[in-house]
Amino acid sequence: MIDFHSHIIPQIDDGSRSMEETIAMLREAKNVGFNKIISTSHYYEDKYVVEEQHRENSLIDIANKFFESTGEEMRLILASEIYITPYMVDLIKEKKASVINGTRYVLFELPLNSEPFGLRETIFRLIENGYKPIIAHPERYPIVQDDPNMLIELIDMGVLFQSNYGSIMGIYGNTAKKTVKKLLESDMIHFLGSDCHRANSIYPKIPKMISEIEKIVGSRRLRELTVLNAQHILNDYDFEPYTPRKIKRFF
Repeated sequence: MIDFHSHIIPQIDDGSRSMEETIAMLREAKNVGFNKIISTSHYYEDKYVVEEQHRENSLIDIANKFFESTGEEMRLILASEIYITPYMVDLIKEKKASVINGTRYVLFELPLNSEPFGLRETIFRLIENGYKPIIAHPERYPIVQDDPNMLIELIDMGVLFQSNYGSIMGIYGNTAKKTVKKLLESDMIHFLGSDCHRANSIYPKIPKMISEIEKIVGSRRLRELTVLNAQHILNDYDFEPYTPRKIKRFF
């Protein structure tokens, strides 16, 4: 499986605190079936600012070389989770924030406690500069919880969506749990990620989370969400999203 969202390289953001913890998290991930982890460290202007070269050469390469030396099948992949900003294209071009694995795909997040300013303008600017936007964990945002069908317009614009495994177990609250269930049922989610920040937290619970998600989407769609769709992104292929279905009844 491919973990689409993690905070696993050390001392960059609020994730892993040391290379030892990073290695422990990677082994936990391997034990539950992951063999590729996309490292989506926060890039948040004036708060979490570590340029691409340091993240890739000084941290990701160290972890990958460690697993190569042990013969264990595990690969850590460069990306960022960028906090929405009108300067996102500039940050990417200046090699401050990172696209996913050098592709056209960009993962970014919205405010958790307020409506995002200039969301559609930001999406348009990414697309007109050749990038393909992916929004992290929509189920956690109040604007989506209030109206999940707003994602349909964004999907039609070319946006893809990644949900967190933990949402299905209520880790981010009951409203996020209900929302992600509806989004999965309505084919508005395209990738899944752990959003793991610490050892001995999310990864050991992944099998139970996967079981709950499979009950909603079935085994074929589960494989797409956990492996195939993510591999398309890593290969920089064009991605044709599912046709979303409008949610007729919500809470």
